[in-house]
Amino acid sequence: MEFDSFVAVHAWLQQHGHWLGPFIALAAFVESLVAIGFIIPGVAVLFALGALAGSGLMEPLPMLIWAFAGAALGDGISFQVGHHLHARIRGYWPFSKHPGWLEKGEQFFEKFGGFSVALGRFIGPIRPVIPAVAGMMDMSPLRFYTINLISSVPWAVAYLMPGYLTGAALKIEVPETFYLLLAGITVVALLIPYTGLILDRALCRKKMLLVLPVAFVVVGHISLLLLTVMDVSGQLDDHNAAIQAFVVSFSVPIVKHILALVTWLGSVVDLWFPLLLCGIYFLWIKRYKQFLIMCACVAGMEVTLWLMKWGIEKPRPANYDGLEQFSFPSGHTTQATFVWLLVTLYLVSGQRRVVKFCAYSCAMLIAMMVALSRLVLEAHWFGDVLAGLLLGSIWYSAAVIAERVYANGRGFRFLASG
Repeated sequence: MEFDSFVAVHAWLQQHGHWLGPFIALAAFVESLVAIGFIIPGVAVLFALGALAGSGLMEPLPMLIWAFAGAALGDGISFQVGHHLHARIRGYWPFSKHPGWLEKGEQFFEKFGGFSVALGRFIGPIRPVIPAVAGMMDMSPLRFYTINLISSVPWAVAYLMPGYLTGAALKIEVPETFYLLLAGITVVALLIPYTGLILDRALCRKKMLLVLPVAFVVVGHISLLLLTVMDVSGQLDDHNAAIQAFVVSFSVPIVKHILALVTWLGSVVDLWFPLLLCGIYFLWIKRYKQFLIMCACVAGMEVTLWLMKWGIEKPRPANYDGLEQFSFPSGHTTQATFVWLLVTLYLVSGQRRVVKFCAYSCAMLIAMMVALSRLVLEAHWFGDVLAGLLLGSIWYSAAVIAERVYANGRGFRFLASG
């Protein structure tokens, strides 16, 4: 009967596509609502709705916005339920019959702290109870809603985009090289954080807290200088042209649609959202020095980026006017690399290594996908995005150095944040 009902709703939505967005928000809301997520097969429903959107009924950005809104609202209400009921929630259905659901959530929260709000979104057995447990544990509302809003973005992508791509792939054939490239990017995004965290932990044990970030700033500057000289002198022109021709070979409409959405994650206008949330949180808890460190590094990154653009004046593959006419280095790639790594630094402060690994891998994957999107959209050359990855990483390393120097003056309170 339930399957027949779902088929009927699916058929109705095909005829009334303008209702697909509210249905996606409703499914995300219910899947995120305390305890209800155990009963409703939210993952399957969201995949099906995503596939329906990918079949041509909805563009990816509106789909993700609807999912983001539903998930953030559902988790917010769940948090308020736990915050107001506290231990009394154990006496209400379904926890009165299944006390183990809350116990698992409490154990997870005690293990990972506030970051469990973000990490728990992607773990099915505990997803529906973590926000309520956070409220029961008297987690700061400001901290909860900051993490809730930030983590709702990758959650929406992870839960909706597979279905969207499946629905789109049934209509348009995507070259196999594109999937191979995505696999390669994913592997690199996993290897870099894993290697960095292993080295950093070993050095921190020897009280060499600044060695790795300082080393990367030095090596990064040298690499960026060499890359700039090679690019300005024309030594990269043939390589840029060859890579551009390869990338254009799989820029079919659906790929361009998806990567046009991905490139939004590197836009300076949109990146103010996570930075603003972090800034408000620092001011709220009176960590003024950390707020100043963040602002100084953001300003330094932007000034360096635009001085290089205006100083080198390299034209883009396609024609752009005004401030956007210069190509080297890629602004979107620089900003995405710096901001998402910096936000991750703040979110995983004091967390276990596995949490840091997952979070930094996601940040690196976002940065590299933004870099790919700039190539596919023919907004930049390969040398531009490579320089952007280096410049963003350099300023992130500078922020780590400043954080650790600041932490050293406060009794090493935040030394685990690297």
